[in-house]
Amino acid sequence: MPKLLEHRGKSLLRAAGITTPDGRVVTTAADARSTAEALGFPVALKAQILAGKRGLGGGIVFANDAAEAEAAAQRLFAAPLYGWPVTELLIETKSTIQSELYVAVVSDTAARAPLMIVSTSGGVAVEEAAQTGSGTTVSAAVDMRRGAPVYWCLDVVRSLPLPEATLVALARVLSKLYEVYRRNDCTIAEINPLAITERGLIALDARIAIDDDAVFRHPELELERSQEVGDRNATALELAASKIDENDHRGSAHFVQIDPDGSLAKAQGKISIGFDGIGTGVSMAVMDELVPLGFLPMNFCDTSGNPTGSKLYRITKAILAQPLIEGYVFASCLSSQQLDVTARGIIKAFKEIFAPHGGAPTIPCVFSFRGAWDDVALDLFRQHGLDAHPWVRVLGRDSTERELAQTFKDLHERWRAARPMVTA
Repeated sequence: MPKLLEHRGKSLLRAAGITTPDGRVVTTAADARSTAEALGFPVALKAQILAGKRGLGGGIVFANDAAEAEAAAQRLFAAPLYGWPVTELLIETKSTIQSELYVAVVSDTAARAPLMIVSTSGGVAVEEAAQTGSGTTVSAAVDMRRGAPVYWCLDVVRSLPLPEATLVALARVLSKLYEVYRRNDCTIAEINPLAITERGLIALDARIAIDDDAVFRHPELELERSQEVGDRNATALELAASKIDENDHRGSAHFVQIDPDGSLAKAQGKISIGFDGIGTGVSMAVMDELVPLGFLPMNFCDTSGNPTGSKLYRITKAILAQPLIEGYVFASCLSSQQLDVTARGIIKAFKEIFAPHGGAPTIPCVFSFRGAWDDVALDLFRQHGLDAHPWVRVLGRDSTERELAQTFKDLHERWRAARPMVTA
């Protein structure tokens, strides 16, 4: 679910006719100073990261003159916020706020409809307000056949304790926000807070997320997508791997770094390894056997559906590009996938990565070929001499997940013992 940074979300709001503060994006403290001077003081400096509660974490600060703006920018650029590096700041004119509202259109999977939500308790404490029941909240499912015209939105918010003129202005904002949601295939389009000011309603923040399956319909958003990375940024390897399926839909090459920096393995006292499996079921079964033996896959990878050799070549290079891994495990399920094609892609990658050693790896590697053309896959490894290397084990169709894991453990122990003699 790709998310947009605040300044990009606000550009969609402005295109729909929703008012936002005047602002500019900067990447240096010097630019922050000159931009703040051009906008006029006071200004707000806002760290552009994909995380909430930036104000509570010190990611939103105010400045009353150029020196303050530059000093604040230097502080924001200097340290990560909630683990996110700050590389961009949004400099905006500071608004004089009378009160704050929360407004959103979200995908309600239970109702199978967009849900419009409005609360009089906007701002950083909106979650706490929802838990304590403070403020007034209204919501309504949107009939996608009719949309959300202003008169319908006015009916939704009419019970809120706000002046009539504010309710009408709010209904107009909600109608436009729904258009942002629909036009961009959003899963959420949120403004928090929507400030009530003397100038009218102003969107002080924007949280926009796009449906994964609709990203291809919005090249104008220039989204870099990787699968299932949660709230963190996709890693460079995930972004590279996500392009493997981009123009070739023969089979899949699904790659996610479940422990990108190895911190989870380190915290659990386990050893990071690279992993590829044909089929999610066999992948989970192999992981269930590897983890109790002290190994934790740094990545999850599924190359199923009979992908081309070129896909296996590229994904294998991505897996082995992880510098912290102490081994590689490949496991296939009993399927109709052409394992000879799979083997050719893997062998080509090994030949390039470990070229000084003729393709023989410098880390322990175990392969399990079980399924269609598995005899050809085994023969290909013999032809290229990989099965005879001391740090390689190749298993056939009679092997089990437990045998694969134990084989890797034994091989890794021997590799560890001989490690001082292994040359990279």
